[in-house]
This record gives sequence, structure tokens and C-alpha cells, in this order.
Amino acid sequence: MSENEFKFKEVNIGTGPETSPKQPEIKPEIKPETGPQFDNQKSKKRGLINLFSKKNLPKTLAVVVLFAAVVVVLSLAIGRSAFNTENVKVIVQVPSSISSGDETTLRVDYSNENRVALKDAYLVIDYPSNTFSSDGKEIFQERKDLGTIAKKSQGSEEFKVRLVGDKGESKNITAKLEYQPQNISSRFENSSSSRLEINSVAVAITVDGSEKAISGQEANYLITFENKTEEDIVGLKLELVYDKDFKFESAEPAPQEETNNVWQIDALKKGEKRSINLVGYLNGNEGESKSLKVIAGRTENDIFIQYSQVEYLTLISPSPLLLSLTLKGAEEDCKVNPGEILKYNLEFKNNADVPLRELILKAYIKNNVFNLRSIQLGDVGFFDSRENTITWSGGDIPELKLLEPNQSGSVTFSITLKKPAPMSSYKDKNLLTLVSAEIGTKTVPAKFAVPELKITKDFSCKINSTADLKTTGYYYEPSAGITNSGPIPPKVDQATTYTLHWQIVNGSNDLENVSIRSVLPQGIDWLNNYKTKVTGSQIFYNERTKELVWQIDKIPAGVGYIFPVYEIVFQVRLTPSVNQIGTVPVLINESFLEAKDSFTGITLSDSAPLVNASVPDDPRNPDGVVRQ
Repeated sequence: MSENEFKFKEVNIGTGPETSPKQPEIKPEIKPETGPQFDNQKSKKRGLINLFSKKNLPKTLAVVVLFAAVVVVLSLAIGRSAFNTENVKVIVQVPSSISSGDETTLRVDYSNENRVALKDAYLVIDYPSNTFSSDGKEIFQERKDLGTIAKKSQGSEEFKVRLVGDKGESKNITAKLEYQPQNISSRFENSSSSRLEINSVAVAITVDGSEKAISGQEANYLITFENKTEEDIVGLKLELVYDKDFKFESAEPAPQEETNNVWQIDALKKGEKRSINLVGYLNGNEGESKSLKVIAGRTENDIFIQYSQVEYLTLISPSPLLLSLTLKGAEEDCKVNPGEILKYNLEFKNNADVPLRELILKAYIKNNVFNLRSIQLGDVGFFDSRENTITWSGGDIPELKLLEPNQSGSVTFSITLKKPAPMSSYKDKNLLTLVSAEIGTKTVPAKFAVPELKITKDFSCKINSTADLKTTGYYYEPSAGITNSGPIPPKVDQATTYTLHWQIVNGSNDLENVSIRSVLPQGIDWLNNYKTKVTGSQIFYNERTKELVWQIDKIPAGVGYIFPVYEIVFQVRLTPSVNQIGTVPVLINESFLEAKDSFTGITLSDSAPLVNASVPDDPRNPDGVVRQ
């Protein structure tokens, strides 16, 4: 048969034996092509099929993954070829030298020589310690958003600061440029630093003092400051920053009134030098360093501008004599109540390897919150009411006469706090109890090389405020604005109105979030008729629960003592029922106060008893027994 002839094949199509016969479908049978061209096509098809055969599939996938990785790497390489970190520059321009405390301008130049932009760019400046902004605040870092830095571009930013330090001190400024190239997802950072030197100070400060001190022992410092400029300095301010364990005792000349650490100098002439003699007591653990910081400057447009600053460190040495002062039952954050009895315990110990002789132990009652008549010494010691001082000696305590190495002793005393806490003005709020203990001897072993050995300890507690609530009732209302009506004594099914008063007295601390609550009995109606002069307060009544609430944002210290009592007056109505004949109905149930002490943080509470229709506070004594 020739290549163009066809063969026909008969095909029977049916659904089963019952299917009626159909005409056979005749299809041409095509003879496969032959020849080199068609053999190559068959070979290619067989090769492609073999690539994805079960046997060759892993190798094929590996080749595909490798090819994709090569494409990604090539694309990144092409992208990065347009960006190089070496084409990004950041340079800090600073003066070669400055004067301490003077305003200095720092300039940071940056450039992008790449063929792509840098987006989300930030300029970060890291400053050394004692760097201050133009408004006098200490700063450690500034961060500026530069947005997008265009390709082949440059820019600069200026920063104004004041650097404070000693003459000859070097300061290091670091600038960092953070950014992301537009064609790369990673972020990069370029940085550079510059150093400048403080070559002059307006006010030179020196501190001479105790390099080492025994905990509780007296520490002395001589602070000298000198005008190094060619002009007078007007309005100079000197401020000392004490360690938290430093107790100020005295200074010559004395500091500014109502402070113990600020000296205001009207004028310090050019070349003039002045000194301050400072005396205090340092406490701490052996090996600790205690800091005294001295700051000189002036106020300009309500901004304190520093000239110079010096820090002096004193090392706490081992103490040959130990002293402790504690309060029975006190926690670390000590808080006590007015009228409370305080029991103090003083313990002492010889921590040296030689005996200590002729010791004197004292306790100083420092402020007027104590009832001095209540002091109990247990027949040991003497209280001097002229100096408010308790003294114990070897005649009272044998260990004070001779205290052998590692030997210890103790004494106790008690004292009661005044109630209410004493207040003569609003400034007398936020009161503390303060007791200071001291032990010492002038008979000092030669090895200590000091004329007197003296150790002190202080102990203080915050005094809680007191919140007192009182509820009173009237038929014959004494204040103007509300008038009561109805039969007296009250009669069945007839309405009689009464006025009730809530009154609050507060002690020595401000109170906040104050609420007074009570519930009106059944048969008593709330008339929503009330008056108060207390600002920042609201009263609420719930008709379903019959609960009455008076809320006050803040009550100042001294309300009821140096300020008028806080009070609200409100009216209620009594309509007695027949089953109440012969009884005295209750007008308001027990009332409860709750408030937060702003100084000590505790929650205060108080209550006031119920008030019935007999209204005992009414001076005209109206009859409250229900009649027919």
C-alpha cells in the first residue's frame, strides 16, 4: 500500500445484546511516518519524557533549583553593582576646642554617590556624658529623619549643644547614618567620630575632702570655685547633688533659705575665688563609693546653663563601732498612724579588735509630731526636754562604760505620736517621724588616729493621714437654702422631710479618689434636693438599689483643721406606714468613707452610724416617734 493509501477498520458500537445495530464508523488508519526527520522528533519526545520520569525527577528538580538560584544571585549582583557602602559618606565637623558650658554648633555632612537613592534614612548622633541641649536638658542621643537621600546627592545637618567638662578634657561625638538602598531590602549603617577638647572653663571647681569615711562618721568637704573669665559673672548659682546616704549637717556660708544644697551668688568678680565648708554624715556599706556632685551655672531666660561640673567620691571604710536604730513592727517603707505608740530599739557593737571606753549613746527626737510627755525609758537613761534628747551612759548601761571587742548592747524606748498630727498651715502636710541615734567616745584608741569616734543613724516614717466621717440629721435645718416640712412627730401616711449632712475632716496629707456611700431604707425617698460648696464632687442616687454615693476628686490636707469642713446637705422624705406606729424610723443607714492617701499611698476608711427620725443633732429635739 502506498504512503497515501488508507486502511479502514470496522468498529461495532452498542450497549448490549438488546442494542439495535448501527452503521459501522469508518476511520482512516494513518501509516506512521518514516525517515530521519521523524526519528529525531521521536527521540526528543522520549528525552523530555525521561527527564520527568520517576527515576530522573530528583536530578531534574535539583537542576531547576540551581538554575533559579543562579538567576537570583545574578539579579542581586546586578542590583548591588549600582550600590556600594563606600559611596556613602558621613563626616562630623566640630570645633577644635570649646569653652565648657558654651553653646557649640556641630555639623554633620553626608553624601550618597551611588546610582540608587537611599530611603528611610536616619541621622543618629551619640553624645558623651554631660552634654546638654539649648534648653538645659541633658541629652545622650539625637535622631533625625532624613527621609530619602537622592542618588548622587549630599546634605548636612547642624546640632546645637553645650558640653560641660574640665579644662583639657576630650569629648567624642559619633554620627551614624542608617538607610536602605532603594533596590535592596537590607539596611546599612555608616558612621564616623570626631573628638574635640575643652580648652577653658568659665568657673573652675575643686573639691577637697574625706577620701575615706566610716559609715555614720562625720565627713567634711571644702568646695572652691573661681571665675576664670575676664568679666564678672552675675547671677551665679552653685548646686550640690548629695548621695542618697549623705545627711547634711551644716555649711559655711549657709545655703539659700529653705534649701541645704543651693548657693546663689549675686556677682563673682573676674579672678575671684570663694569657698564653702560642708559638714555632713555618710552612711553605707564597707567598700561603697559615695558621690558629691558640684554644679556651677546661671539661669538665662528661665533655663539653667551649666558652666562646669565636678564629682568627688568618698570610700566607705570599715567602722570600728556599729550602731543600728529600728522601730518594732516597721516595714522597709515605714508608715505610722497619728496616736500610735512607737517602740524604738538601739543596738551597738564593738567591731574593732581593741576595747572601747566611756561611750555615750543618744537619741534625738527631731520634730514636733511626738507627744514628749509619753516617753517611756524603762528607768534607764535621761530625757532632756530642753534639747529633746535621750542620753544613756556607762552609769546606766555597763557596756557603755567598757565595750570589749565583738561585744554588743542595746536599749529601748517608746513614744506616742500626736493625734491629730500638728498643722498650723497647709505647708505642714506630708509629715514624717524623725529620730536620730548617735554613739561615740572621745577616748579613742591611738590606732584610729582621730580625736573623736562618733557614729550616727537616722530612722524616719511617713505619717498616714486621718479621714473622719460624720453624719447628722435635722428637721429644723440650721443652714439656709433648704426648708423641711410635714408633721412632727411624724404621722402615718403623711410625708415629713428631713435634711441629712455628710461632713469630712482630713488630716495632714491630701486625699484622692474619695467616696462616701450609704443606703436609704425602704419608706425613705430621695428628693434630689442638695447643696455643697465642694468643687470637683458629684452625688449619685440609684432608685433601684437606693444606694447614695458622694464622689470627691481631692480633699486637701488640713480640711476641718485649717480649712472648713467638707460638707454636703441633702433632703429626704419619710412617709410612715401603720406598722411603724410607736417606732423611730431610720432616715439613713450606716455611711462609709474610702479614700487614697496621696503621700503614703494607703487606702483610708471610716464610717458613721445611722441617723433616725429623732435627729439627735437637732438642737430643738423634735419628736421622732411615729403617731397615728
